[in-house]
Amino acid sequence: MGAGVEGSYRRVVRAVFTRRDGAFAALLLAFIIVACLSAPLYAALNDVEPFSSDIAGTTIRNGQRVDLMQPNDNPLHLGLSPIGPDWRPGPYVLGADSQGRDVAARVLYGGRNSLLIASSSALFCLCLAACLGICAGYFGGWIDLILSRILDMLWAIPVYLFAISLSVVTVGHGIRLGFITIGADNLLIPIGIIALVYVPYAARPFRARALSLSQAGFVMAARGMGASDFRILWREILPGLMPTMAVLAPLVMALCMLAESALSFLSLGVQAPAASWGTIIQDGEGLLYTRPAVAIAPGVAIVLTVLALNVLGNALRDQIDPKGGA
Repeated sequence: MGAGVEGSYRRVVRAVFTRRDGAFAALLLAFIIVACLSAPLYAALNDVEPFSSDIAGTTIRNGQRVDLMQPNDNPLHLGLSPIGPDWRPGPYVLGADSQGRDVAARVLYGGRNSLLIASSSALFCLCLAACLGICAGYFGGWIDLILSRILDMLWAIPVYLFAISLSVVTVGHGIRLGFITIGADNLLIPIGIIALVYVPYAARPFRARALSLSQAGFVMAARGMGASDFRILWREILPGLMPTMAVLAPLVMALCMLAESALSFLSLGVQAPAASWGTIIQDGEGLLYTRPAVAIAPGVAIVLTVLALNVLGNALRDQIDPKGGA
């Protein structure tokens, strides 16, 4: 069993570093992560504050100091619009939003929250789904019957409707668990909500794999030697589920990122003053006709991240399970 698991891990690494699409996706994802982690460095070098309104602020363009808010381009020049992208390294390279904040800085800082929520939600979801899948697939009987029916009922609820319903309940008042109170602006709330709504989708592959492993010869031999269920689960079943978790991780993370962006766009996810890619798109909704970069920049970031995660997940799936991938 140990050699088989080690071989699965080698296939996972080989899928990332030997396939062109897998390597490209891994490098693109690594670049996005490093760029988002460098958000404080960008803000410090360019002396910008991404979370404070600066409508009366100024910046340097073409050697001249200009206002961040400029008169509109309409014939009467009524109202103000933020400056557009400069496309050159420096402050306000992607322009400013309606509050005079640096769009590039907000995209980088927002990416930190989006990536944190997506990765944490995916990890929580996969761990919970693995526990439920192992219980249902290994023990079977009435445990499998009850868990499967509960998951089927949750499966029947549309994902975004389920997530929005949970968010509406928690976003106004937070969560109170005995002596523990989680505020509405705490990132643990969107992390928990997004993780829960995808558990039914991730639990089925774990159940199928656990059911297959429970009937394998090495598990039967372990039972015959008197090994306890806990030992079998820990030493035989759980390692056998690791390749499945490796394949599902990037795909579930991509789904979690899309869900987080949707909830934040509806003001049901990340709450001000924090930001995520979804909240930045909402900020740029009113500027689509004058400063589209405010909404397009986080949208492109979401597309590239989700694309990289999906390509990476497909590469892992095709390498670990070629027949299933075909």
